[in-house]
Amino acid sequence: MLIKYAYRNLKKRPILNGIKIVGLALGLCGILFIALFIKNELGYDQHHTRADQIFRLTVTTPNVFEDNHFARFYASEELPFLTDPLPEVKGFLRLAPVRGNLVQYQEQFYGISQGFVVDETFFDLFDIKLLKGNTNTVFQNPESVVVSKTLANKVFKNENPIGQIISLPKGHFNENRTDFEVTGIMENPVQQSHIHPDILFMPGKDKIRGWAYQYLLLDENANTAALAAKFSAALSELFTLDGAEEKVNVTAHLMNIKDIHLKSDLFREIEPNGSMSNIWVLVLAGVILILIAISNFASLNLGMAGYLSTFLALNQILGAERRIMVKYFSIESGIIILLAIGLVVLGMFQFNALILENYQLNLLQGNGWFAVLTIFATALLMLMAGLQPIIKNRFEHLSLNQTLQKAGKVKGHNILLVTQFTLATVLLIGVVVISKQTSFALDKGLGAQENIICLPSVHSEVQKDFTLFKNKLLKQADITSVSAMMDRPGSETHDMFAYNIEGVPEPEPGSNLIGVFAADYSFADVFGLQFLSGKNFSEEATDEDGNGEYLINESALKHLGFQDADAIVDKGFGIISPVPEVTLPKGKIIGVVKDFHLSGLQNKVEPLVLFKRADSWLNSVVISYNATSKKEVTQKIETIWDSMFPAYPLDYVAVDAIYQNVYKTEILQKRLILLFALISIFVCTMGVLGLALMVAQSRYKEIGIRKVNGASKSEILALLNRDFVKWLLVSFILAMPLSYFAVTSWLQGFAYKISLNPWLFLFSGGAVVLITLLTVSWQSYKAANQNPVKSLRVQ
Repeated sequence: MLIKYAYRNLKKRPILNGIKIVGLALGLCGILFIALFIKNELGYDQHHTRADQIFRLTVTTPNVFEDNHFARFYASEELPFLTDPLPEVKGFLRLAPVRGNLVQYQEQFYGISQGFVVDETFFDLFDIKLLKGNTNTVFQNPESVVVSKTLANKVFKNENPIGQIISLPKGHFNENRTDFEVTGIMENPVQQSHIHPDILFMPGKDKIRGWAYQYLLLDENANTAALAAKFSAALSELFTLDGAEEKVNVTAHLMNIKDIHLKSDLFREIEPNGSMSNIWVLVLAGVILILIAISNFASLNLGMAGYLSTFLALNQILGAERRIMVKYFSIESGIIILLAIGLVVLGMFQFNALILENYQLNLLQGNGWFAVLTIFATALLMLMAGLQPIIKNRFEHLSLNQTLQKAGKVKGHNILLVTQFTLATVLLIGVVVISKQTSFALDKGLGAQENIICLPSVHSEVQKDFTLFKNKLLKQADITSVSAMMDRPGSETHDMFAYNIEGVPEPEPGSNLIGVFAADYSFADVFGLQFLSGKNFSEEATDEDGNGEYLINESALKHLGFQDADAIVDKGFGIISPVPEVTLPKGKIIGVVKDFHLSGLQNKVEPLVLFKRADSWLNSVVISYNATSKKEVTQKIETIWDSMFPAYPLDYVAVDAIYQNVYKTEILQKRLILLFALISIFVCTMGVLGLALMVAQSRYKEIGIRKVNGASKSEILALLNRDFVKWLLVSFILAMPLSYFAVTSWLQGFAYKISLNPWLFLFSGGAVVLITLLTVSWQSYKAANQNPVKSLRVQ
């Protein structure tokens, strides 16, 4: 009987009940997504058996590398000697990145995304399963190599890789070709890892030198603060020259491997990391969503309770117990929640694809029981909220008829209404600011133009023929210009060389370093660099001493002690290569360009010197083309590449896509908060609709009397909307300072940021108010149009 009546009631009022179902489904979907996403982010590197004992060692040194904090260490060869006298260190591991991103098998080259030269302890610290080979012996001999399952399939296809020879090819980063024997195949690393190597080389313990990521396996009871102090003292002693008057101050830092993904934002991270700020933003959004979804479901149930007065009153007259109300509202709410869950199940895959497009992440995989538990817990809260008419009756000791008549009183909901709309407005303002800042960042980077393709990490043999390759490309009608550069756009350029400049006293040792960036002569043209003074590189590429040409940015101008760009042009200048075999020609500063953002806007633009190279140090090629012909251009590039460099793989990516990856966290934040803000506002308007229903029901007879006495529709509308307008304005006023505090805190993560215009806040808050008033006015208009004779008959 109750099930039948609940079903009939749902069919009788499909619009209001449909709004309930859709609102609950959206809220539940958002909450489920947030829970799954946060679980995924918090789970990084938890799969390692001894994760609690694995720490990454980094250092900072004043006056060296501008005191920047790098994720890797520049003297990794010292690590064995530093750890030997420390009993709390049970083992160490160094990961030296393979530069060049190419491996060679027979005469063919293959691209890799990530590779490392490692110590034999790799599989002792990191839990990556070996499909072939033994973890205890796989790195027993030098010149051993372990490849991932994916790379093994790409390179060896149907052959057995074990015992095969794979090489690091000769090139700009390797003086000679080095052969390695494949001794193992590893499973592809799990998604929740801060490293995803395609290949691991073991050249021998004494051959790992220079820059490397350093990990320590510590004793379970090790005091990390005391250990960091020991490393700091040892490193300070190590780098202080004998007879030096002042001791070098080196500070060591230890970070647990489980904290790297969310709490580390250093230069030269292995992969882009997540952010704890993103987690807290999602937690806040989740709390807002669940509060709004549950409270508004309760408000709608309370608002629609008046429709049930006759049915439930008759049941009581006929002797039914009070429990009938509990049963009915439980059944009705249960049906609505089940229908909402059905929509969630159908829509969650599309939700995942929509939000995580290009993130290669499936939150539902392997999280079935967690998803079921989250849905069950949320549904239970919603079911309890659906019983609000019963709870209200129980605590106020009202009769059934009084309960249903009082269902329309708005008085107890004012605080809830203000809270909901304040938080929804804060969310909307947040998404507008994040969207504007992300657009600002993308516009400021070198990827602001959409018609540039980058060929990253080309081999040195390709670089030798760059001029010929460039000339062939420029003969194509759709290609407008071609250049090359030391690193790809979006990279963190922190190569720093010593320098000397005419007329300026030589700086103190260690402080005469400046960032350097090699480029082809047309680099400034491709990316539209703006000149403050001087001229661009000349096309003639001669490296004779005295003919060197140098461009500097604004930051370098100030770093070198000048304020006027004209004053530094034609000053004698030279940079000193740290590699004795490589000499760079002395010459002049020929131009000053405005600061440009090679990396993200999170980092301040560093002083940078651009110097011209012809066919070396040009690791990335950039090609600009007519905006309407990308497909034709890529086909022409492939044809020319295959004819000139058939042994080398061609890899290309749009420059604007590179910068979208740089701001991946911000773009994801924008998508998430936009969606959750829209859901929150939608669900809030449903709650207001419920309150509007309550107002109309409680004043049903009053409206009839007013109309009989000559009240117009506009007067009735004003009467019904007055309280809503008042409390919406209160929420708007409260949201302004809260949102300002929230967005200014978020913007602190950027060295360069947008200015906050008051109209931004007014527009966002006004949009919430307008949407809400339109929703309320729809119900108020229906009430104002009612037949007064019908309302006067109500007792």
